[in-house]
Amino acid sequence: MSPRANVRSLDAIRYFRPAVIRFEDDVAAALTGLRTELNRTLQWLDHDCPAYWQQQVRSGFDNVAEARTQLARRHMMTVAGRHPDCIDEKKALGRAKENLELAQDKLRLCRQWSIKAHRAADEYNSRIGRVEQSMSQNLPRMKVILERIVEVLESYSASERPSRTNAPIADVSESAPVAEAATAAQATVPAEPLSAAEAPPGVEAETLQPQVPIAKSPSNGEIPDAAGVQAEPSRSQS
Repeated sequence: MSPRANVRSLDAIRYFRPAVIRFEDDVAAALTGLRTELNRTLQWLDHDCPAYWQQQVRSGFDNVAEARTQLARRHMMTVAGRHPDCIDEKKALGRAKENLELAQDKLRLCRQWSIKAHRAADEYNSRIGRVEQSMSQNLPRMKVILERIVEVLESYSASERPSRTNAPIADVSESAPVAEAATAAQATVPAEPLSAAEAPPGVEAETLQPQVPIAKSPSNGEIPDAAGVQAEPSRSQS
């Protein structure tokens, strides 16, 4: 025997199915947005970021070479028989080297972060794949089940309304004991006496007369009159 359904509100079930549809749309939109952001990040780490820092590395080598050239040219110059200190050129060469080292470090970090990002993306895809599989299988099944439940409950409620409105109204004017007492009283009422013509052969009409029970009075022993029957003296007086 299947368990009974404890349904308290049919409207709640009707409103729950659209809520499931909205939830499915929201989750699908969220997963699509996350996948788009993930692909964009991987694209940036794999191509855009390394390309930018590779260009900075090349520019850094060019700047270092130019700074060395400027320093060498300045060092070859003499002023009053003395070589200049070349302080500015040395500082420029130091800044060019620092920029080159920074670009090289950033390029190396881009490659490291690209490897880590791909590992995290693989782990994310493996976990989010279960969610997508569950949504693609369970949510459509849930929507079909909810639709069937609503149809069954609506048909059941539609079939219950006519049966309740057409149900006969019980007569409560008499209770069950009163009705039984009336039936018993009708059963004890004596029938009309049969005439001699209606009596069966061999049976006299007097023997078919109804016998009226006679009760003795406890005080004087006389028999009270009862419904047209003349009282007879008791045996004690006879």
